[in-house]
Amino acid sequence: MKPDDSNAAPKPAAAHSSSEAAQVLMHLQNLEEQLAVVREGLAHSHRLVTLGTISSVIAHEFNNILTPMISYSQMALANPDDTEFMKKALGRTLDSSKRAAEIISSLLNFAREEDQASHIANIKDAIDGALACLAREPKKDGIHLEVDVDAELYAAISPVHLQQVLLNLILNARKVLLQSGGTITIRTSSEDDRVRLAITDTGPGVPEDIRETLFDPFVTRSTTTSDEAPKGTGLGLHICRQLIEEAGGTITFTLGQGAEKAQTVLGSEFTINIRAASPLIAEEHSTPTAAGYKQAS
Repeated sequence: MKPDDSNAAPKPAAAHSSSEAAQVLMHLQNLEEQLAVVREGLAHSHRLVTLGTISSVIAHEFNNILTPMISYSQMALANPDDTEFMKKALGRTLDSSKRAAEIISSLLNFAREEDQASHIANIKDAIDGALACLAREPKKDGIHLEVDVDAELYAAISPVHLQQVLLNLILNARKVLLQSGGTITIRTSSEDDRVRLAITDTGPGVPEDIRETLFDPFVTRSTTTSDEAPKGTGLGLHICRQLIEEAGGTITFTLGQGAEKAQTVLGSEFTINIRAASPLIAEEHSTPTAAGYKQAS
């Protein structure tokens, strides 16, 4: 005779709910990990896109470097008995070769995959690395560059990510100044445990209709520029904000110093505010420089 199960205690509903909650939580954690991978992939892809947008500038600058190298080499070969001229030609060729090597090193470092172990950046090194990626000196385009930076300031952010943000902001400023010329100013300050980094230009400013949505995806400034500065994807500032916020910082936009003049807005200022880091901690991490990356210990 089968036992009577009518009085058997039912399975606790709480235990079943707890099991389902654990599965949902695990699923959410997996999704967060996948999202982090996608975000880093997007950031890396954007670095490559950024290099693509300045490829014509880089090619033009390399032509300017290679042309005198070839000329000096040809003249040196044509005058083998002129020792003094030979030394001068070799010296000029060596200087140009070093300049080309610095540009290539900076571009390779910028395009490389992110070092997950490095989360401390020397701000001056990041700025130098970003400027080196430009290849072409701003003054050749009638743009004056002012850099007022404390060499001992460190920020709690990936060096590659900070350099990516800086290069994007500098390229944006350069693009709006290509036709009229002007000044790009980069300066830093610190207060308590925060570092403030401001990039200012004296261009026409950001159109009023997109100021509120400037950091949203696919928002672009309609700026007429030369062929060297094609229209962007509209993702640059959005990715910049994402990288800064992931490091616990903020990036904001304000009108430049000429904004108060009658109906004429002159300039834009982008300000990064981020947590400061100790130089002692920074020594344990790799940091980017214009000529390359120091190896992590």
